[in-house]
Parts: sequence; C-alpha cells; structure tokens
Amino acid sequence: MERSLDLGLLNGALGGRTGLPTAEELQQLMADVEVRLILRQPEIDTQLFDTAWYLHGVASVDVARQRYTLARQRQAFQVSAHIFDLALDQAEWTAEQRLSYGFAAAIGYRRGGRDPNATAIMNRLRSDIDIDSAVTDHISTLSLEAGLAFLGFETKTLFRWLARWRRQFETIGRGFEIPDLTTTVFGPTQMVVLGAEDLLHYFARGNSARLERGRTRLRAVAAGEAGPGDLNSRWVAAHLLRFSDEAEEGSLWNPAVLPPSVPALVREAFTVGNPPILTLWEPQRDLLNGSPSPFDPDIRRTVLAVPTSGGKTLVAQMLAVEHLVRTDRSVCYIAPTRSLGREVRRAMASRVRILQKETGSDQPDYPMTFLDNLFEIYAPEPADVEVMTPERLGHLLRHDVDTVLDRFGMFIFDEAQLIKESGRGFVLESVIALLDYLTKGTDHQITLISAAMGNAGAIAQWLSPDDRYLLQESQWRGPRRLHAAFTTEAKWDTTQIEGSAGTRWKYRHTTDLGGLIRLRMTDGSFRELSTQGDTGWRLVFKSEDGGRYSEKVRDQGRSTANYVIASEMITALGHAGSVLVVATRRAEAQQLATALAAGRDEQPSLAPLVDFVRQQIGDNHPLVSVLRRGVGFHHAGLPIEILEELEEAMRSDLLPYLACTSTLTDGVNLPVRTVVIYDQPFPGQHEDSRLSGARLVNAMGRAGRAGKETEGWIVLVRGANPTPKDFHDLNPEPDALAVTSSLTTEAALEAFAQLEADLREDESALYSATDAPADFISFVWLMLAVEEGRGVVPESADIDRIVGSMLAARQSDIAHPVYTRIAEVVRRRYVISDPEARRRWPRTGTSIGSARVIDDLAGRITDAIFQAEADGKLPDLRSPAKAIHALAWMFDELLKLPEAPRWRFRNTRRGADIEVRPRDLLKGWVSGRSLPDLADTYLSAAPDAAWRIEQMVDAVTEQFQHYLAWTVGAVVELVNMRLDEENTEIRLCAELGGYIRYGVNTAHALLLMTSGIRSRRLAHAINNSVPVDIEPTYEDLRFWLAGMTIADWRAGYDSTSSEILDLLDFTRVRSRSLLKTMLESGSVTVELRSADRGVLGFGHRPLLEPARGEPDPKPLAVYADEELVAIIASQDHADVQAILDTGLDVVLSIDDVADPPMLLISLPLGG
Repeated sequence: MERSLDLGLLNGALGGRTGLPTAEELQQLMADVEVRLILRQPEIDTQLFDTAWYLHGVASVDVARQRYTLARQRQAFQVSAHIFDLALDQAEWTAEQRLSYGFAAAIGYRRGGRDPNATAIMNRLRSDIDIDSAVTDHISTLSLEAGLAFLGFETKTLFRWLARWRRQFETIGRGFEIPDLTTTVFGPTQMVVLGAEDLLHYFARGNSARLERGRTRLRAVAAGEAGPGDLNSRWVAAHLLRFSDEAEEGSLWNPAVLPPSVPALVREAFTVGNPPILTLWEPQRDLLNGSPSPFDPDIRRTVLAVPTSGGKTLVAQMLAVEHLVRTDRSVCYIAPTRSLGREVRRAMASRVRILQKETGSDQPDYPMTFLDNLFEIYAPEPADVEVMTPERLGHLLRHDVDTVLDRFGMFIFDEAQLIKESGRGFVLESVIALLDYLTKGTDHQITLISAAMGNAGAIAQWLSPDDRYLLQESQWRGPRRLHAAFTTEAKWDTTQIEGSAGTRWKYRHTTDLGGLIRLRMTDGSFRELSTQGDTGWRLVFKSEDGGRYSEKVRDQGRSTANYVIASEMITALGHAGSVLVVATRRAEAQQLATALAAGRDEQPSLAPLVDFVRQQIGDNHPLVSVLRRGVGFHHAGLPIEILEELEEAMRSDLLPYLACTSTLTDGVNLPVRTVVIYDQPFPGQHEDSRLSGARLVNAMGRAGRAGKETEGWIVLVRGANPTPKDFHDLNPEPDALAVTSSLTTEAALEAFAQLEADLREDESALYSATDAPADFISFVWLMLAVEEGRGVVPESADIDRIVGSMLAARQSDIAHPVYTRIAEVVRRRYVISDPEARRRWPRTGTSIGSARVIDDLAGRITDAIFQAEADGKLPDLRSPAKAIHALAWMFDELLKLPEAPRWRFRNTRRGADIEVRPRDLLKGWVSGRSLPDLADTYLSAAPDAAWRIEQMVDAVTEQFQHYLAWTVGAVVELVNMRLDEENTEIRLCAELGGYIRYGVNTAHALLLMTSGIRSRRLAHAINNSVPVDIEPTYEDLRFWLAGMTIADWRAGYDSTSSEILDLLDFTRVRSRSLLKTMLESGSVTVELRSADRGVLGFGHRPLLEPARGEPDPKPLAVYADEELVAIIASQDHADVQAILDTGLDVVLSIDDVADPPMLLISLPLGG
C-alpha cells in the first residue's frame, strides 16, 4: 500500500504525540482495515477514529504550527483523510455522520495535496447531498452538504445546487421580511452557501470581488458572528476560508500560474470547460509556478515524466492553448494509437472551441492524394490543433517538411517511452530526431510526455545538449494503490493416485489447489489471504508407474486451466468497481473473458452495445456472447469502431470487466478500480511482449480513477509459486524504465554487424536490409533527401550530425561508429542513384529496397495505362471499383514486399488454406458489404462461423486499414506524378488508398469518414440518400445533414448512439462558439426554426433541457411549462450543450417577435 501507510509519513503526522497509537501501531491498524475491505468486511477501530480527529484538529489550527510545521500539517491531513475515507465503507452511519466524515476526508485530501480524491469523496456521497427537499428539512446538515459539494469542484452541478439553495434562503428571507438571515438560526448555513458560491465564481470566472466577499462571509461564520452557534457551519466555514488561500495559489486566475498576457477567455477555456479546472494539482502547480516557466518562449524543449493520473495531459493542453493565442501557428499532438488520439482530440476540443479554434478530425496515417492535400478544395479550414500518429507525421515530413514546419509551431509527443519498442519505436525516434535536427535554430517547441520514463534527464539532454530544456519529474498520484499477488497453492496431502486407460501414462495424480493472495504492506511485509474449503481447482499429473516420487508430466486436459482459476479470483474483485485484465496475447484475453462470462447473468443495460457489435461483426463472433454478460475483450483483431465503443462503455461504468492486451494500456487513458496483470510467460516470448518495465507501469497506472475513487487495486496473477520477485516486478527500478533506442538492443546490434559485413562484400546489400538496419537506412536516406531539397549537395551533407541526431547514437558509444560507417555507405548509394528517383523513394515510408520496387511498379502501371489508352481499352481509373479491378496484379506485387503481413486464410486454425483473391475481397469491402457478409461469402469453406469472422476482421484490420491503404497510396502517388509529368489528363484514383482504408467507394462517403464519422455503415447509408445536387464538399454535406433532426437520423439511417454523436459534431458550425459569445457579452441568441408559435406569448418561463421521452442521446428542447416549444437545431446542439455543461446559472427568454423566434441565453446581472 502506497503513501498513506508509509511509516515516515505516519511518524511525521503524529509528531511524537503520546496517548495515541505509535506510527507502527497506526500502520498496522490502517493495514488491517484495508485487508478487511478486500474481504468485504469493513470495520474500523475506535483508536483510528481518535487518531484521525486528533490529526485533523492539529492540521486545521494555525496555532498548531508552533509545534507542527506546514509539511507535518499536510501529512496530518493526508493520514486523517485516509482514515475518514476508510470509515465511509461502513454501512451503519447516519447521513450526518457520513457527511461529517466525508467533509473531513475531502478537506483533508484538498489541503493535504491529494486534490482528485476530494472529488471522489463527493461523488461517493452524492446521494447524501439533498437538492430536492426544502433547505429547512435538512438545515442541520446543509453546511456539510454545501462544503462537500464545493470541494468536489464539479461545476456542472455545483453552480445549480448552490443557486438553488441560495434562492430558497432568499424566499425564507422574504417571508420574514428581512434583507438577510444572518441573525437568525438560518444565518450561519446561509452564509456558508453564499460564501461557497462566491468562491466558486472566483475560481470559475475570475471575479476577485466575489473572492473577497466570500472570504468575508466565511470569516464571519467561522468567528461565530453569523447567527446562533452552529458547529457544523463554523467548522466548514473555517476550512473553506483557509482552503481558499491555498487554492488561489493554483488558480488559473493567479498571474503566477498563467502569464498576465494570457487573455481571460483562455483561462475560462479551462475553468468552465469540460472537465473544469478550478485549481491545479500539486505537480501542475510546481511546474507552472516554477522557474523557468514552461510558457517562456525561450524554453523550446520540455520533458514531462509524471505518473498516470498525475495531470500531465492537462499541462500539455495548457501549453497548446497558450501557444495558439500567442502565435499564428498550429499545434501538432502526436499519440501512438488512434484510440488515444480520439481521446486527446475530444479533450482538446473542449478547450479550444471556446476560443473559436478547431481540432482536426481523425485522418489516415498515410494521406491519400499525390499532392498530399486531402480534399484540399472540399475540407474546412485547416485545424488549429491536429492530433495524429507518429506514422502520419512521418509521412507529412517525408513529403513536405517545410510546409509542416511553417504550419506547426509546437509538437507534443505523448507516451514518449514507446521509443523503446521494436518496430514502431524507431518511427517515433526518427520523427523526433528529424524535427529536432531541423529546428535547432528556430522557435519551434517540442514536448515529450511519459508516465514511465526512468531516464528523463538523459532524454532531455538528447533534445538539448546545451541544457536549455525544462524537465519535470514527479511520482505524485491522486488515488493510492494497493498491490497484491495471486498464486495457487498445491495441497499435497490431498493427492490421490488413480489408474487410467493410457498406454504409457497409466496413472493420474490429482491434487487439490487453493488460492493465495499476498498483500504488500508499505514496510515490505506481506499479508496473506487464503481460500477456504474446496475450490474445485485441481492439479493433475500423469505417470507411468503410479509412484509418488516417479517422473510425472502435467495433464493439461484434466488440470484446472490457469485462466479459469484467475477468472474466479477476478470475479471476486468486481464488487469494488470496474476491472481491467491485461494479458500478453489476444487468445489469453479471449479465454479470460469467456471464463469470466460463464458465471454471470445477462446484463440488459448492455443491450444497445451488444446490438452495435452484432451489427458490425455478426452474431457468431465470440465477443457477442460474453458481452451480453457484462464482459468484453479488446485486442487488435477487432474493428476500430468496436474497440472505441468498448472503451467508452468501460469509462461510463457500463461494462464491469474488460480483458485486453497491453496495446490498450499503452495507448488509452482507461482508468478502472482494479487492474489484474495476467502474466503467463511462454517459450520463445519476445521481450517486447512481456508485461514488464514501462508496459507494466502503464498497465498499473490505470488502477484508481482520479476523481471517481480514492484507491486502486493492482493484482498480479502468475501460474507459479509465490516469490518476493513478484512485488519487485510491480515496482520497477529506474533502469528498467529507461527509454532506450530500439536500435541499441542486442538483436539490433547483431543485425547491424551483419549488415556491415555484407556491405563490405557488396554495397547493394543496403537494399535488401530488413528490420532495424532497414529503418536506419531509410532515416539516413530521408535526411539526405531533406538536405538536398534545402540546397545541400549530398556529398557535403554532415553525416556525423545526421547520425548524432538519433537517440541511438547518444546511447551507444560502441554502435555509434558502426552507424556512421553504414551511413557513409548510404550516402554513396544515394549519390549514384538517379537524382529524381532518390528523392521520391523516401516518400513511400517503406524500406529503401521496397521503395525501389514500388517505384518500378508505378512505372510499369503507368506504361500499362498508356498502352490501354492506345488500345482504346482504358477504363475510368478515377473510379475506385474499376481501378481495383484493373490493377489486380498490383495487389499481388505489393503483398510480396517484406513489410507485408501474410495474406492467408484457413478452414480451421491449423487446417487447409482457403484461396481468396485480394482484388475480389477488396471490391466487396469498398462496396460496403458487412464483415459477416464478407466472411460468409469468401470463407464459406471454414465451418466455424466465429473462426470465419475472426479471420476476416484480422485481414481487414491488417491488410486494408493499414498495409494496402499505405502501399497502394504510395503507388498511386508515384503513378500520378508520372502522369502529371506527361501532361495527360489521365489520373489513377488519387484517393484509392483512402477508399481501401475506410471501405467506401464514393467521394461523399470518404469525406464523411475523414471528417469525424467513424461508422462505415453510416457513411454508406448517408451516401445512398444524398441528393444528386449535393457536391462532395464539406460545407454542402454538413449543411444538408444539419437540416435534419436526431429523430430524422434515427429513422432514416437507423443510427446508433455513437453515430448520432458523430453526426452532431459533423453538423455543428466550425470556428463558432456560442459559449464564447455568452462569456464575453453576457448573452447569446439561438434560432428556434421549429418553434410552435401556438405556445409562445403566454409569459411562461422557458426551460432548456434534453427532450422528454426521447432515447439517448436526446435532442435539446425548449419548453414552456409542459409544452414543447422547439427542438434546438442539429447544427446548434453542440454549442448549446457546451453552455449547459458549464453549469452556469443562466436566464432564458424567447423573442417571439423575431422570425424565426430566438432563444436568448443570458448570464444573470452581477453574476
């Protein structure tokens, strides 16, 4: 157990006080409670309560600092908050007791530097905060409720709650005919509510006058100057008063946090955006209040090494937004996976839209036109923030590095520790190295972010050897974590030996198995929890002679499988909250999911998700059956749309269990209550696939959802005898987390040595290099091409500087000269190559050897096109279907390259091959046929329907959505370049790679898919209904769809919830923010084109809320009492929802004279 049970922390908190448990005794008592929580037996010792109230008291009183330093008071707050937090798990408390312990825990977490835990406490006690009853019905606890609600900092509800209570007190005052209630029994509570509301308006809107007024009100209550004595109110007021001083240090309205030059609207992008940031967490404050400031334009290289849930993503958002308002260049945010990119894009959008700036939609890794300007005349204006994978950024740099540098002034690399991974790791390293190389003398900024970087200082020095960088390292986390290891114990005294019918193994030795969970205490000791009674688990060996000590072999078929045992243990953890099970292989993830689902009932709440999955991959896929019972599995063999829906279901607490491979935890911020590490090593396992080092840290980082809960559980499951090493692996040393280049591994160095030997024999061996050496050769070749494009003669290029730009060269003195010698060979081959061809080859993104093949292939296709034209047999190659049909041989050639995944289908997992021609399957894919339909058509020789769909999903994911989309795009680009040089009007379908990537066949559908619509089915459905006069331009298509309602989309396209959300985003007006208008001018108007004038003009106060009786996501509707006035137009929905999401108290009125009628949304005067 981390932090709160640390002996040093407990000693510091107690300060040598007698009459209380010693630090060691307190540690033991708290550990006992934690253990009982695992057993679902919450019980807290009275000694703990006595200690908690003592620590809370000395931490709260200023005069205690004569004995307690500020640091010790913070420690006392942390420990007391932890104890009160534990107490809340007991069920026998009254509402007032729960609120008291909850407020004590929340204020202790806030003032002890564990801010997100306060929000978690408020969320846990949300049902005890009464917003429906009259204030007079719960006046004795209202101060506690208001204080707890305030500390939660959830403005969407907090503004409304405080305003509701304030109005009720105003009504009481009017009944007494007095201006305020200060001198009455309601006075102290009213002043707490008003004071909290004043503080909220400062932290959200920056109103300094209200900050001072709030402090005055709270000070009066704390001093007993407001009404009769009320201990709860005085206690809450005193803490909120003191907290307001501490929170101001981290407020975005504090000029020490954000420079005074930053406009107020930028600050409001965070304080009223989603989620609201009213005060920064400790590591964020340390960074932004430190010197130098990350906002200093002279700081051009930054490295942030902060654990998951440490708030580093928010810092990145702040850096990006500040850059946008200070400069005229955009921000490029690089994320390793499309799922993480989507998450970042959504979070960034909530900030920048208030500034009337845009985040770009998801784009393919390899842009699709030979001019590299996808839909240049069709798309909206370039986005201010682009989120992309390293592969896409690399592609853009290979095509036009100067355009990239002109457009983007800041590059933020998330999950930078993935540099270490084989394969994609060097893509990331090379992109960073190239940018760093080209911007040494410019004002471009590069930021690296990681939750698992053990050598952050060395990485920072790679980017800035002159030490002109900003480095922040922190181990801070909000939720604490409990570490456990689960293993089995063989009960050898139960072994029974029985004969069997085997010819060689004639005996079976059956032994009962029990389960053992070891919990690691902070002092290094362990607590053990064992299963009781017969678990039903068996370990079975087989032998030849039945002797107890004879040679035995495990009988896998009769022994209880490890995944079955693990699943039963995992089920027992589900009571605490959502569980993420991380395995090394997809087969293990599916096995675990199947076993978990076996003992669960169907979950009706998941019916919409199940229907969506069935629609995508059919009834026979194994995911469907487990999902019905509240269990999912997540791996690369599933379509992206399904993976994203599973992630969203987990975030929203709909899906209790999700088994996944580590690719999910490497690239998606998916926090849960419990993370189970299912570590089952196997022979020949590649080191990169092991759950260790950074991969393990990333997985563990998902345990404990900041703001949702105060504790996360991490359980390691191993099918081996327990050892102390289990817990050592859960706490890797910095060396194990060091980010090293993938070119410096033992295998890579051996490959470089072999390549160097081959080059001494024949320098053309350069073109047949594979793996790490091929990546290195491509990098050097690209650098030479970039330098040549900038006027540097290749013979004069600085090879030492090119090689030295790589992390690999800095990290290996032995390999550095090898790299340099090979780079010199690369230059010699570059110089003797055709000047035009040598600059074309890097554009493909393949190895140089494959690039030469692709270039030759493009030449042959060009010749074939001219020959077909001469023969009068040239089809319309601008049509994707006709291009696919005409170029069937191109796909066969591309599938022979070393980069190609294997094109193979089988009737069973180890059975005979099924012949499927790439051209035929591609034609079906782009025509819009569903995956189940494709599987049943082309893989009918496979009798198992689940096996058919699994193979089809793999093929589409690996081949169409990645490899062929990429390489076909490269071929098409080179073909069209040749055709352009020949001054002919003929063109090969420029977007063919995109049509293959998304599985569509028209410009309208492709535009939808590259503009935020994720559903291929929906894109085809919309395309089939588009009127002939609607051009495939972004604005024409947006305007046409915006003329429909959510009900129209449901009826016309059978749209799912996620599809409707995508359509609402697609149809909104770009670079417009009604929230910005309201914040700056105090009001904003919205057209009510569908208004029913029959219910207007009667003086009813309008209401703006989700439409009643509609399924989610509901349209927004305006009501006059019970009568529906109008539905908010689809294009205005997102903007109006952004206003509602702030929680700001607004005044609504309708101008029914205007045509159409207008809804006026205003901030109250003086607000």
